[in-house]
Amino acid sequence: MSKELNTDFAIIGGGLAGVCTAITAARKGVNVVLIQDRPVLGGNSSSEVRLWILGATSHMGNNNRWSREGGVIDEILVENTYKNKEGNALIFDTILLDKILAETNITLLLNTVVHEVHKADSEKISSVKAFCSQNSTEYHVHAPLFCDASGDGIVGFLAGAAFRMGAESSEEFGEKFAPTKEYGELLGHSLYFYTKDTGKPVKFTAPDFALQDITTEIPRFRNFNTKEYGCRLWWLEYGGRLDTVHDTEKIKMELWKVVYGAWNYIKNSGNFPEAETMTLEWVGTIPGKRESRRFEGDYMLRQQDIVEQLTHDDAVAFGGWSIDLHPA
Repeated sequence: MSKELNTDFAIIGGGLAGVCTAITAARKGVNVVLIQDRPVLGGNSSSEVRLWILGATSHMGNNNRWSREGGVIDEILVENTYKNKEGNALIFDTILLDKILAETNITLLLNTVVHEVHKADSEKISSVKAFCSQNSTEYHVHAPLFCDASGDGIVGFLAGAAFRMGAESSEEFGEKFAPTKEYGELLGHSLYFYTKDTGKPVKFTAPDFALQDITTEIPRFRNFNTKEYGCRLWWLEYGGRLDTVHDTEKIKMELWKVVYGAWNYIKNSGNFPEAETMTLEWVGTIPGKRESRRFEGDYMLRQQDIVEQLTHDDAVAFGGWSIDLHPA
């Protein structure tokens, strides 16, 4: 089956950037088609990955004590605080979905992957084609304006837009924090897991693919304990020396080996007697991505812009997180 959709604004990617963009446009009277390749909204913040929404707000005791995000993201955070004090990732999915469904100007396409871009000329996109495997339908979406919020920049990539991957050398832009090649050029992926105390002894037999001895097979790690799970395991990271687009499945498999090997160590090494009654409740099935394609614009943001807090006349957004480099 094939469907033609004509809209004012097509947004590809239903993570937080795409969700906030769609809601903002819809409230201005713009008809929006929001295309999301996953079954839920939220991207890294969804129940599939379970990363906290962190920015200027001081969730982790950073120095922005009196700061908070405004606009649509603030609406979402306030709603989540009211309805979901425990931070249940599944409930957060419903909050995002409610926000989108409340806007009558938004047509939402979940489980729908953009695979083709059509251009009116060398510089203007006229339509995209996207396929939903759940209803075997191909959508041909026409619009005068497109937003690529897909994370990997699939629309920009298919349209032939110039992009970069990895960190530039310090010489190119004079950035003193620029990493050396030995440090690694890309930020890796992370995969989280959740645990639960059942109150009774629970046996765990690791899958064959799990790392057998993480203390020797992982070159560096912080420390494992029974109290940390979810986002606090952000340092379970891999892939910074690989292609974070095309090697994603390979990276995910390696992270699964680490996660199940880590839990096997916690459960069966004898070093954590309190883990006897604990079970592995959830493991991510897709990794949280930190870095991917970065598309070149008329101006490229530099370290100096952030550190010196430069103001740009055409600014449309701000970021509250620090410059955050991870060794690959």
